[in-house]
Amino acid sequence: MAETNQELTQQFHTRFQAGTSELYGRLESLRNGTASPQDVESVAAEVAKIRKDLTDAITFLPGYDQRQCDNKLKDIEAQIEALRSATAPKSKFAFKRKAKPVASPTPSTSSPSEGIAISTPQSTSRTAPDGSSSATQTSGLRLSGHSHSYLTVSSLSTPWSAASDLTISDLDHCIVNLIPSPANPDVPADLTFTALHVRNITNSVLVLPIITGSALLHDMKNCVIALGSRQFRMHTSSRVDVYISIASNPIIEHCSEIRFADYASSLRPTSLADTQDVKSNYLAVQDFTHIRATPSPNWSPLPFEQQIADGAWPLSTGSAPEMLRALLPAQGS
Repeated sequence: MAETNQELTQQFHTRFQAGTSELYGRLESLRNGTASPQDVESVAAEVAKIRKDLTDAITFLPGYDQRQCDNKLKDIEAQIEALRSATAPKSKFAFKRKAKPVASPTPSTSSPSEGIAISTPQSTSRTAPDGSSSATQTSGLRLSGHSHSYLTVSSLSTPWSAASDLTISDLDHCIVNLIPSPANPDVPADLTFTALHVRNITNSVLVLPIITGSALLHDMKNCVIALGSRQFRMHTSSRVDVYISIASNPIIEHCSEIRFADYASSLRPTSLADTQDVKSNYLAVQDFTHIRATPSPNWSPLPFEQQIADGAWPLSTGSAPEMLRALLPAQGS
C-alpha cells in the first residue's frame, strides 16, 4: 500500500532532525577544536545530501515545513562558510612591488601591474541587465513583445526545434495557441517543450501542450493558461485561471485570486490519450506565502460551471478581442 503524505512527511522530519542535529554537533566540535579544510568540506557534503532530500520532499512536504527546513539548512551553511574562512590556508606570499630605475618618459605598452609579483586575471563573462548570462538570453525559443494578436508556432523565434525551452514574455491582449489540431496545421503533432518560462503577461490566454519539464511563471494578470508540466511555480501574479495536468504539487507565491482546474482532455494530443486517467494534483496547491494551517485565501478551485468548455478553447484563428472577452477571468477586459 502506498504511503500517505502524512507518513512521508513524518519519515522526512525524522531523518531531517537527526541529520541536522548531528551536523550542529560536528560544527560545534570543529569550532572548539582544530578544524581542517577537509573536516569542513566533509560537513558541507552532508549538508548537500540533506538539502537534496529536502528538494525531493517538495511533492508532499507542506510549504511551512519546507520554509522552516530551508532556513535551518541556510543557518548551517552560513556556519560552514565561516569555518571555511577560518580554516583557509594562509598565503605564503605577499604582493611586492619591485624597485625600478627611473626611466625617461617614453611611451610604453607594459601592463599597469608590471613589477607586481602576483596578478589576478579579470573575468570575461558577460551579464545581461536582468542578471542572467548572455548564453541564457539566446537559448531556447521565444515569443515576446506582442499585443492584441493571435499567436501560433509561426510567431516563435527561429530556428525552430520540436524539443526546446520556451520563453513567453511581454504580451498584452493576446491569444497563444500552440496546440496541434487540424485548424492549426503549422503546429507539429510531436510538439514538445522541455521547460516553460513566462513573465509579464496581461489580459491574455495561453493554450499550451504538455511540458516535459518545469513551468516557471512571473507577473501574470487577468489571464488564462492551460498546460501540462512536471513542476509548476507561479510568482507575483493575480486573477489567473490555471488549467493544469501535473503529478507534483503546484506552487504559488505572492499571488492572489488564482483558480485551478484540470487540464482539458480536448487539448491532449492523441498520442497521450492513454495518460488521461493519470491522477493530476491540480488541487494540491502549496502557497508559500500563506504558511498557516488554515486554507490559503489566495487560490481556489475553478467552479465547473465557470470553466471553459471543450469546444470553446480558441484553437482556430478568430477575433482575439471577442475571444478574450469570453474567456478571461475579468469579463470585458
